[in-house]
Amino acid sequence: MTSGLDHTVRLSRPVDFIAIVPYMLGFHPQRSIVAMAFEPGADPDSTTRGLRFSVRFDLPGTSEDTPELARHLAELLTRNGTERAMLIGYGPGWHVTPVIDAVRGTLSEAGITTIDALRVDDGRYWSYTCPDPTCCPPDGVPYNVGDNPAAAAAVFAGYVARPDRAALTAMLAPTGGHDRQQVRAATRQACTRARTLLTSGDGHDWYHEGLDHITAALDRTQAGQDLSPGEVAELSVRLTAILVRDAAMTLIGRYDDATHIRLWTQLTRRAEPDFAAPPAALLAFLALRTGDGPLARVAVERALTADPRYSLAGLIRTALDCGLSPETICGLDFAGMADEIADKAAQCPDGTRPVLPEGW
Repeated sequence: MTSGLDHTVRLSRPVDFIAIVPYMLGFHPQRSIVAMAFEPGADPDSTTRGLRFSVRFDLPGTSEDTPELARHLAELLTRNGTERAMLIGYGPGWHVTPVIDAVRGTLSEAGITTIDALRVDDGRYWSYTCPDPTCCPPDGVPYNVGDNPAAAAAVFAGYVARPDRAALTAMLAPTGGHDRQQVRAATRQACTRARTLLTSGDGHDWYHEGLDHITAALDRTQAGQDLSPGEVAELSVRLTAILVRDAAMTLIGRYDDATHIRLWTQLTRRAEPDFAAPPAALLAFLALRTGDGPLARVAVERALTADPRYSLAGLIRTALDCGLSPETICGLDFAGMADEIADKAAQCPDGTRPVLPEGW
């Protein structure tokens, strides 16, 4: 799920809605159904100011799964107070039409009005609600989004539409080459130092040291600098401690969201894969907070690939599945959590110590 664009864009024709979807999702959808949810009473023919969010699902693999998808989509929209929605299905008619029909019926039962329902395939679109064959011929309406004002406005605002979801996922793929070799060597050294301190029993202050590492990394990121391999290694080791990871959340607001996203994206890619779950989960949280549902989803998948039992990633996945709004997270007092987490760190020092993955 993702929020709408924060710039004013006029959407009046079917091609306008088709043009804006890839920029809202971050990629061009294929074999998908997309629902665009509008504010109660908002005029969908004026601007995206009334557009609250969009949500995308893969088309069901079998017809037996279609009712469940329709029910889940209706529940998600209802939970978020949606009264009107625009539906766009991507793919051939035999695959899209039964899904659109089921979703429209379920939305109607839930009291949600379908503004329009389109099918998009191979450079043409079809409307399921238009009764006029002159404007909606059987072979579809050809369209071109290359010069569409809505797409141009999205590009001007800095939004990017990648070719497909795989391209979005590739943004978080582990780096390779010389940097990978350097980070791996530095991570082994950081783990050796951590084991020595863990066995020394000298009361090492893992929490405040970890917080210092996070703050220094955010400062460097804010200044437009990349972390060194050693900094990546040291920070990734310290983030294996739950309370140190939680300390990173207390800095939300102290640094802008874009700085956090850049840092956790960099660390997700450059950290050794066994250490990727904490930064990927933090990235997913920031993406969810800023309304970037697609990025949040692929970051969650990256975290759970590294550690299938990583609880924060599992919670964020549940939030995405339930359609938790960005506004809910933005209302949290992250700075106010700092004293509480610091007190917990003092009371439960085990939660501040690194938990090194097996083999490290």
